[in-house]
Amino acid sequence: MKKIIIAVLILTVFCFADCKKNKPDSNGLPAATQEGKNTLGFLLNGQPWTPKGFAGTANLSLDYDATYQGGVFNISAYKILSSSPTKTQILTLFGDSIQNPGRIILPNKNKFGFSFNNDATSCRYDTFDSTTKIISGYFDIQKLDKTNGIFSGQFEIKFNNSGCETIEISQGRFDMKF
Repeated sequence: MKKIIIAVLILTVFCFADCKKNKPDSNGLPAATQEGKNTLGFLLNGQPWTPKGFAGTANLSLDYDATYQGGVFNISAYKILSSSPTKTQILTLFGDSIQNPGRIILPNKNKFGFSFNNDATSCRYDTFDSTTKIISGYFDIQKLDKTNGIFSGQFEIKFNNSGCETIEISQGRFDMKF
């Protein structure tokens, strides 16, 4: 009888063990990893945002070229909000002169730019548009492994555009392969 109780206890421990390595955070975002897991997520005005849906292309992509303009990157992600009619939110983050890990304090027009298109509110924010203003933030490249093709880090951006609400992206993280 004692062996059965011990076996049941051991089985219970294994069944309820919680492996946190690959589970999302309690806020619904992917874990902040540096392994090239092709993940991206952030809080958009306090609500979890991750790429979602399929509109003919991958909902998350990264391009990195170490040889062009001192090292350029472009991360693109979209989330389909509804299918009829199609409403999406599209985020693009890009920069140049990137050869090593490091933090870019925002705004920094010489090194970093972004666009965010929100079909739900008909608002577009774009650093090439003079009415879009980055209020504060950072883009922190924590791992740039050119041998294994890993580009990962964290970011936060607060921005606005005339006639649109102020957007705050917080707890942003990305872990991509190139």
